[in-house]
Amino acid sequence: MKIEVVTYHLPHPDGTATGRHVFAIWDAVRGMGHDVSAWCWGRAPEGLEPPTWVRCSPFHDPGGWRRKPATLLHPRGGLASVGWEPDPDAVAWAEEPESYAAVARAERRGVTIYHSEVLDAVALRRPRPEVLQSVRAERHVVRRAGVAIAFSPRVARVTGVKHLCPVTLPIPAEPLDVVEEPVAVMIADWAWPPNQAALRRLLDHWSMVRDEVPTARLLVAGRGLTDPIAIDGVEVMGEVAQARDALSRAAVLAFPCPPTSGPKMKVLDALAWGLPVVTTLAGVEGIKLAEGTVAVAGEKDYFATLVEVLKDPQRRLLMAKAGRADVLASHRPEQAAAARLALIDAHL
Repeated sequence: MKIEVVTYHLPHPDGTATGRHVFAIWDAVRGMGHDVSAWCWGRAPEGLEPPTWVRCSPFHDPGGWRRKPATLLHPRGGLASVGWEPDPDAVAWAEEPESYAAVARAERRGVTIYHSEVLDAVALRRPRPEVLQSVRAERHVVRRAGVAIAFSPRVARVTGVKHLCPVTLPIPAEPLDVVEEPVAVMIADWAWPPNQAALRRLLDHWSMVRDEVPTARLLVAGRGLTDPIAIDGVEVMGEVAQARDALSRAAVLAFPCPPTSGPKMKVLDALAWGLPVVTTLAGVEGIKLAEGTVAVAGEKDYFATLVEVLKDPQRRLLMAKAGRADVLASHRPEQAAAARLALIDAHL
């Protein structure tokens, strides 16, 4: 089968969270003997070379008054003006709603819906006019794609998507070594507002954690962090070449995730590396886990739960083993690839 993918995020094992998912699934499809190529129209993170099957050609929609009539009919449809045409015999797949315009004329086409613009707007209290075009684009592509997939029932229900697939990332061959000291890590792309909200909560309550666990430390890692942090027990690592560079120094991933939608790749990544996770119900959305694998807490008891886990090395060890086992059981790239191909065979 020939498959042509359009994505804003560079498919790469060390790329953005979405880019790592895109790489993992389509590289697995390639490993099954299919002909896969991709066009990345976003800007690649500095220092990352595209895989041989990926062509990078950044595109920016200038918008403006000339584009307004078109956006009323096809919101977020500027990518169609590029003129990219998939092979007539290929399945064309858009990895985000924003990429759908490029594949819209393909006879066999699909789209991935990672999250719900409506749910995220409510969670982040964003004004309706600010997200209106994105909401319209989301609904537009779900109605028109031959196959639309989501990763969680919550997102599927709100967006009208009928098909669920497992989310995936590149899975390391071996887990990280256990860190005995009470070190928490928060790693993220800090340009994303939900991550900013989670970090604010962590920093606002970190003194409370230190009152209970005086030796506790918090590592803050990831690209896009601009404001300085001067809080006792907090170390800013900044951007790291690989997620494991930060995860390997910690005993737990601390992520007080706001009630935004879709799978949180940092949680899946930490579990795959064998790192215990303390998060919220939204933090485990779209990830298949046995009860007790992740410490899931509500807004009121989140930091009390984090303290309990930081104090208990044996609990962390059990969580680490269970988390990695759950990821291997339900979220390997080969499983996600097989599910995607089954939908393509059945519906396209």
